[in-house]
Amino acid sequence: MHMKIKNTLLYISIIITMFYIGRHSISIISQPVHTIEAINYTIDAQYVDEMIDFTAEATYIKKTFKSSMSLSKIKHLLIYIDGLCQHYDLNYNLVKSVISTESNWHPRAKSSAGALGLMQIMRACATDYKTPHSEMYDPYVNVTIGIKYLSKLTKRFNNTLTALVGYNEGPRYAKNYKIDYINNSRYVHKVMNYLSDFDSTTEVAGI
Repeated sequence: MHMKIKNTLLYISIIITMFYIGRHSISIISQPVHTIEAINYTIDAQYVDEMIDFTAEATYIKKTFKSSMSLSKIKHLLIYIDGLCQHYDLNYNLVKSVISTESNWHPRAKSSAGALGLMQIMRACATDYKTPHSEMYDPYVNVTIGIKYLSKLTKRFNNTLTALVGYNEGPRYAKNYKIDYINNSRYVHKVMNYLSDFDSTTEVAGI
């Protein structure tokens, strides 16, 4: 009789133990697995010579960003930007992506830090290129300074992503940042997202 009670208690003890082990295992499995995905972008910063439908691109920009510039002005500005990119050996779609990130194609944009225009040029940058800061509201002057500066940064760092961080935060800071910071920069992600959109639009339009 005692042996039967003892065996019954042992059986119940085993069941309870297995129950708690089972609960613990389920809790481990159900816990979310947090993984950090390293995003690495590969982009050629140099100019790519290709046929461009400037009318289609201007229409896309006008519709997407609700730019205050007329369709005709956007088109001719794009022609000018492409010429500058060819001269300074800079990726044309990259420049458009920086403009989209900086100002959404609004030439009168002004940041809280005092950056002006399409490519958000700071006073110090305008001074470096011997141009009055007040002229940065002129789209043609603005993109001239912005493209010259971005081209200078891409050549200095020999890395487009670092150059973008340098453009956004200043080259003195960018040169000290580790690659993980560069790759996970919100500014870089935003520019690259626009770049992907422009590349996709170009392919769909057959440009």
